[in-house]
This record gives sequence, C-alpha cells and structure tokens, in this order.
Amino acid sequence: MEYHEMMKMIKEKYPTAEHWQFGDSAELQDALAGLVTKEIKTATSCSFASYRQSGNSIVIGNEYIVLNSRNEPTCVVRVMALHLVRFSEMTTELAWKEGEGDRSVKHWQQEHQRFFEREGTFSPEMEVVVIEFKMIDTVTA
Repeated sequence: MEYHEMMKMIKEKYPTAEHWQFGDSAELQDALAGLVTKEIKTATSCSFASYRQSGNSIVIGNEYIVLNSRNEPTCVVRVMALHLVRFSEMTTELAWKEGEGDRSVKHWQQEHQRFFEREGTFSPEMEVVVIEFKMIDTVTA
C-alpha cells in the first residue's frame, strides 16, 4: 500500500491522532518504534521544560501515530497516564515501561541524561513528564 494511501486510512480511523517520533537520531527512532510495535515500550518521557514549551497538550485519551525514521507509520497508541517526576526520582516501574536497554533505572538515567544534555535541559533535579501509552492498532504496508 502506498504511503499517502496508508496515512489517509489511518487518519480516517483516528481523525484526531497526531504524530509521534521517538528519539533524536534515525537509528534510535527506528529502534524505539520497533519496541512500541512489540509492546515492549509502553512509556516515553520528555523534560517538563520542553513539554511546556511545545504548547502541545498531551492528555489521557489522545491518540498518536508512531512514525519511524522515514516518517512511515508503524502503529497507533493511546495515552493512558501521565506522571511528573524528578529525574533523580525515576521509579523502577516507569523505567521498565520505557522498554530500553536492560530496562533499569540506572540505564534510563544514563541514556536520558545524555538526551537531556543534548537538549540543554539536564539537571538531576529537573522534572520529567512520563507518558504511558497502549498500542491500539498496528499499521501494515
């Protein structure tokens, strides 16, 4: 199925869905989109500063089309819960839901510190928005 045709079908089924792309490199975007489609990654996080600055209001029930590095849809997810936690107080449960590496808090903090440093927002006491989601539909080409 052609890309534009596929996107049209998805938007007809989920008319209010926005797009999500996880990660800040093509390699990471593809890896994380794959973890979402396998239902290993069921949460994501961003700095509270970037959340507020974006002006986008992520609320429970919002639907998002997850894109890979080529901007191709991989699945559709629905936001199930939002958490506001300090970076230094990330929980084992939420780190596990992020689905990355060995899924530990230590791994989460190492990788997210690097990410937030690249973003220019890192501080051990920074606030982080953790967004839990559930895959509700897969996209097949």
